[in-house]
Amino acid sequence: MIVLCTIRRIIHQHCRELKNVCWAIKVVRSQSTVNLSHKIHGPNPTPNGEAIVVLHGLLGSKRNWQSMCGKITAHTNKSVIVVDARNHGDSPHSDDHDYFSLAADVSQLISKLSIKKSTVIGHSMGGRTGMVLALTEPSKVARLIVVDISPIIPTSGGRLLDFFPKLINVMISVDFNGMDTLEKAMNAAKTKIAESQLFSSEDSMYFILMNVGKLPDNSFGWKCNVKALKNNFVHIASFPNMGGKTYDGPTLFIGGKLSDFIPPGDITGIQKLFPKANLVYIEGVGHNVHAEDPTAFFNVVAKFLS
Repeated sequence: MIVLCTIRRIIHQHCRELKNVCWAIKVVRSQSTVNLSHKIHGPNPTPNGEAIVVLHGLLGSKRNWQSMCGKITAHTNKSVIVVDARNHGDSPHSDDHDYFSLAADVSQLISKLSIKKSTVIGHSMGGRTGMVLALTEPSKVARLIVVDISPIIPTSGGRLLDFFPKLINVMISVDFNGMDTLEKAMNAAKTKIAESQLFSSEDSMYFILMNVGKLPDNSFGWKCNVKALKNNFVHIASFPNMGGKTYDGPTLFIGGKLSDFIPPGDITGIQKLFPKANLVYIEGVGHNVHAEDPTAFFNVVAKFLS
């Protein structure tokens, strides 16, 4: 009788786990996907081979990662595919912007490129996208690197909840009417952002100004869909309920020592979702770890990949 009860308990547990897997995959696959703009560094992906997929953060683009992708592919001799998330860069715009949708876009790209498994490197918003992809479709993710973002939602404030909503509102307020050159559009955006006093220097606002460009109608303005990002900010600033799923592959969280995006105490909650996760900090840098100290960041990534 005891043996029978044990068997029933094991069967019930496996059924529950299988149900969670099916639910998570169904959620991702039910999303309306967009075809992501991407760039391949190094050799082209081979059918059923492995590659490295890089996902930028909120208000970033694949351009932010060009130099780092070149270093990673030179070190690994693997395809490094850097993408523009939906509503960013050269990728299509959509009214929807949540982590299941973002993960579904990446999953579709991996399938289209016939990549069997990928190492996913995601910064900030891209990090949470990578987490959701790993938790919902672990068969597609060989390893996961998450850069300066946590799945644990802070109980108060923090830069993500305070800074980015203000910045997005400032971006929406920029008037690009009559701007018939990229230089004029850049100057208009630069003036408005400087007036907001959200940045301490011109250099620090450069990554935002990289979003100004020529639009499909040949006008100039924000290439990112700032209105959709504002409307969906509640999703961007949170992490979805994953229904008890875990990802058991090798996982590395990299934080900036001067950033508050991954408090040291989060490691307990992180390891509930990612049991094999390690957390390391890079000294002297903030949220944009890969840009502020690219050498230190590359060294940490290279060690993990080896």
